[in-house]
Amino acid sequence: MPTGKYMSNFKTIGRYKIEEKIGEGSYGLVFRGQDPLLQRDVAIKVAKINTNSPEETQELAKAFYNEAQIAGNFTHTNIVTVFDVGRDNGMDYLVMELVPGRPLDDYFSDTGIESVEECIDIIHKCCVALDFVHFHGIIHRDIKPGNIIYNRPQGLVKLTDFGISHYLESKDLVTNAGTLAYMAPEHFLEARDITILTDIFALGCTMYKMLTGKRPFDGNSKTLVNQILYEAPTPLWGLRPDIPDDICEIVEKAMAKQDADRYQSALEFAADLIMAHNKIELEKTQSRKSVSWPPELQYYTNFRQNDWFRYFSPDQIQQLLQIGSVKIVPDGYAIITEGEVSQEFFLLIEGQVMVMKKGVNISLLESGACFGDTSLLGETTQRTASVKAIGSVTLWIIDSNKIESLSAENRASLFKTLLGVSMERLEELTGDVATFIEGSDLQI
Repeated sequence: MPTGKYMSNFKTIGRYKIEEKIGEGSYGLVFRGQDPLLQRDVAIKVAKINTNSPEETQELAKAFYNEAQIAGNFTHTNIVTVFDVGRDNGMDYLVMELVPGRPLDDYFSDTGIESVEECIDIIHKCCVALDFVHFHGIIHRDIKPGNIIYNRPQGLVKLTDFGISHYLESKDLVTNAGTLAYMAPEHFLEARDITILTDIFALGCTMYKMLTGKRPFDGNSKTLVNQILYEAPTPLWGLRPDIPDDICEIVEKAMAKQDADRYQSALEFAADLIMAHNKIELEKTQSRKSVSWPPELQYYTNFRQNDWFRYFSPDQIQQLLQIGSVKIVPDGYAIITEGEVSQEFFLLIEGQVMVMKKGVNISLLESGACFGDTSLLGETTQRTASVKAIGSVTLWIIDSNKIESLSAENRASLFKTLLGVSMERLEELTGDVATFIEGSDLQI
């Protein structure tokens, strides 16, 4: 086994071929490699062997296995996939998806990332990744620019390094783990717990660094802890007057020292980013062409916060958004006509619609309502009522023919929801007590 600092004659590890070094951290090296069995390029992380102490090497190996156990179960657009972990000739290694990008901090100048819109896009995608991670009961614990991989031409954002991540219910926590400049106040106060809000604080610090090129808290260890606990960072507008007020408020809320003042979820953080993005895009249309986000980003929070989709996981919702389409219709537009045959299901993202039967208004639906759900059963259905737009309306539409392209888990969530809706309607129509027990039998 080689002993040089960069292992220049290091050709294989396990079954993987080593091609070239592509990254380096304080304790580890990352190589581009090749999996000859599955015929795919991979990234391989190993420990430095001359600069690490035996204790540091042991801790890094522990982190590799922890990351493999946690992130190895994740498949998500905005999270680096872990393929394998192992030991070869006394050296531990972690095998990951090879992402065509660089750590986010490689894109900073002394004043941060120039475009506020670009920053919003990156942080929003990180929020989507954290929503997925937190949904599965995991705290990342080390959110920072160096653990976010970014490819600017492709707009690709990937969260990585789950080495010190843990499950929410874990009791044996190391409270001082993480990167000091991005650690939340609760790390240093015994009376407070490490929760998902800890990740939100770190992401707020990351957004501050992206916009200014400076960490919100800086100095030696003692100074840093004091700043994190008791001092407010220099206001964003004092460093960059061009940043809109609502962006300053978003960063300030994400970095709030008290849990109650901070965003209570990554989803809540994402929702405010979308509003800020939409406001900027609206202003841009006055002078130049506006560039919209794809539906899986623009409307992700609408779906996640909608009770109709309560049985869907975050990644399932992203898949739904990818196979559907968004349509904006004008006032008076006939979305559904009574008696017509159709296979479309609708989610009312924005606006109001009137439901009519035989020309009589019977119901007013607001943003968040779903209709046309029987078409999701995969059969062409005859509409029993008409639906008309009141003012401008934004709809998400899916054709039932596309249901087969969903994953088996996604289809199961869909039919579980439809069954629940059917039981609710049965109760309304017959007066019977019908309770849908999640994941269990039906009691009527």
